[in-house]
Amino acid sequence: MKTFFPLPDVQSVLPILWDVALWGGVAENQRQKIFDRLEVGFYRQGEHIFCRGDEPSHIYIVKKGRVNLRIQDEGIDIEKKILSVGECFGEASLIAMQKHTATAVAIEDSEIMVLSRQALLDLQRDDLKLFALLMMNVARELARRLRLTDEILFYHVKKQHDAQPWLPPDGSS
Repeated sequence: MKTFFPLPDVQSVLPILWDVALWGGVAENQRQKIFDRLEVGFYRQGEHIFCRGDEPSHIYIVKKGRVNLRIQDEGIDIEKKILSVGECFGEASLIAMQKHTATAVAIEDSEIMVLSRQALLDLQRDDLKLFALLMMNVARELARRLRLTDEILFYHVKKQHDAQPWLPPDGSS
């Protein structure tokens, strides 16, 4: 398991954090409760942040670098998304309490901010309204991701369909 350290200077990453979709509608004093719980970890190029099948433990936010989010199974490898500064990942598995379905790999040396499962549970205990707002924002983000997944699926089905020779509806040639 990766070691994470307290975020040393929240002020230096505020421009990134203000734009994170998960914090939408959160008041400034509430954001501070979240930001105080953030930690940071460092990943070398090629290092796995998590793998398909791993137990989820954090919501991840790219602070510096880029991350490749891939879906791999039975010899099929699909690049779902390249994540850059300010983008979140891992929240779906954490909220669903299911193992990761994707693999996240640092494309370059990267710094990743994290909000741990325990930090979320602490927020739930300390500020239920803030926790509920965060869960609503996670739901919105997951709806956007579902749309992206639909687009990926449609692209691959269309590509396969276009590769098939056309035959008349009655099967004659």
